[in-house]
Amino acid sequence: MERLSTGIQGLDKKIGDGYPGKKGILITGAPGSGKTIFAMHAINQACTDGKKSVIMATEETEEDITQQAKMFDFPFDKYIESGLLEVVKILEMRSRSVTKAAEMIDGLSLKEVDIISLPELIPYDAEVIVIDNIGVFAIGLTPREFRDQFDTLNLLLSQKDVTTLFVMDEAAHQMTRGVADYSTFGNIDLLVKENPYTGKMERFVFIPKMRNTPISLDPIPFDITSKGIDIKGRKDN
Repeated sequence: MERLSTGIQGLDKKIGDGYPGKKGILITGAPGSGKTIFAMHAINQACTDGKKSVIMATEETEEDITQQAKMFDFPFDKYIESGLLEVVKILEMRSRSVTKAAEMIDGLSLKEVDIISLPELIPYDAEVIVIDNIGVFAIGLTPREFRDQFDTLNLLLSQKDVTTLFVMDEAAHQMTRGVADYSTFGNIDLLVKENPYTGKMERFVFIPKMRNTPISLDPIPFDITSKGIDIKGRKDN
């Protein structure tokens, strides 16, 4: 199976040399657990490897994203300038829809910007997609309605042969009763909890599911540093 590197040293080998290619992977976790940074690592690596990448930003502006990327030495602004990376500005679309400041964006009626219409906004040559945060589309939907729409989104994206990372906040994940876990090819849960051996609060990667991949169910401790995610006790070789 084709694999997409996580871009995080020490993590690829723990999940069979990277995320399964052309599949959907769900990344969940509490605020501050590192979800967006995990996705940024994958985008940075994909662009480094020459893969056309897209960030569908539902909660941040393009400037917010590029500024945060610079903190970890990810040159997202250069990738955007070269055409390797494109930011689809869902946040702006949602804001304009609410304020009725515009009726059309790129030929798509703003009232139609929902979870099922997202594939229409993806460039034809995209290879790697990050949707951050897919949870905003769960508001107002029952778990069954969200599951139906999320399944449809997965199907439409699979037909485009893209690898997709769905970032989902913990509140939306709980509100929808975790139904997205069943639809994706792999699940990564980022935890912030007390280490029973040290008594200190720490961050952990928990991987409950990664199809076609032998995985350990032991939580993997990590830190967020100036270079991004640092897997503790990693073995790079």
